[in-house]
Amino acid sequence: MRIAIASNDRKRVAGHIGRCRTFMLFDVENGTVRPAGVRENGFTAHHDGGAAHAHEAGEHRHGEGAGAHHARLTEGLKDCAALICAGGGWRAVEDLRAHRIDVLFTDVEGVEEAAARFADGTLVHDAERTCRRHE
Repeated sequence: MRIAIASNDRKRVAGHIGRCRTFMLFDVENGTVRPAGVRENGFTAHHDGGAAHAHEAGEHRHGEGAGAHHARLTEGLKDCAALICAGGGWRAVEDLRAHRIDVLFTDVEGVEEAAARFADGTLVHDAERTCRRHE
């Protein structure tokens, strides 16, 4: 099974699905983790400077057009069974799960540690990290 982990520096788990720069890919089989590459985040509008700055200012845009960004995200991660990150919007979570991509929010900081915990079944999903603005 392939998993993706959102990251900005290829070492730490990123704080938000849409704002990450990359997705670190891992293949997980029988508790073993194998690196499977890096995928640049060209799937969301949030990865560019404009939307990232809006998020830093406290704005969270889930309105018109959000579905199109999520469609690109689900297409970009369609070979992944799970996405691990530190947080994200509830609509993105629902859209990913509708496409059979499980979303797990964690406080684990390291990408490799998060992958290892996923593989051994000890990664804890923290649903409280879901952004619910503009519900």
